[in-house]
Amino acid sequence: MKNNITWWEKFSPTIMEAEVPQKFIDIINNTGDEVLEDNGLSKKFDFSDNLVGKVHKEVSIPVPEENKSYCLSILRQACVRYLRQMISLGRAYEWTKKSGGNQNPSEENIMLSQSWIVSQYKHEYNPIHTHSGNFSGVIYLKLPDDMENHFNEETKDHYPASGLIEFSHGEKQDFKSDTLMFKPAVGQMLVFPNWLKHTVYPFYCEGERRSMSFNAYWKV
Repeated sequence: MKNNITWWEKFSPTIMEAEVPQKFIDIINNTGDEVLEDNGLSKKFDFSDNLVGKVHKEVSIPVPEENKSYCLSILRQACVRYLRQMISLGRAYEWTKKSGGNQNPSEENIMLSQSWIVSQYKHEYNPIHTHSGNFSGVIYLKLPDDMENHFNEETKDHYPASGLIEFSHGEKQDFKSDTLMFKPAVGQMLVFPNWLKHTVYPFYCEGERRSMSFNAYWKV
């Protein structure tokens, strides 16, 4: 995982924004192409019954054995960085209690529980939902060719939302924001606590928006 990390704390729950290497994107996209383009494999690895999305296909990711350790390490590194940030802020309450105050967790303390690809097309969306685990994340793998023009048109609206992911927390009050939106970009990774509510709005241009989501736990 690359080092250019941004920490977003618009409404207290922390969202980590980072960038994954091109090698990681290529591995997951190659695996995704193989599964998504084959109806038999799509059915075999179908993950949609576990999810809320109203989208084209949602499939688990059968990463080739020779690439599995590399891909797992990228995801575990992201979770470790998130956990260390929470420890430094004094917010990792359960971890601190159960680990005996360990200030320096490592990849060995992270267990990936689920990962899947979301293949989304025009008019499709994900309603507001939460995840399982301690950490959740999304990585953007592909965007439609015309998505940038779509975003440019969308910003002319009084409340640009289509094509974006939106996080929400708490109630709207004076001097307080309760939502935070992100414009997807290929290679962008967002890591956040599993309980943080979020939704993905539909977009209105042709082509596939592909992302990878994952859930992970910390273990002592």
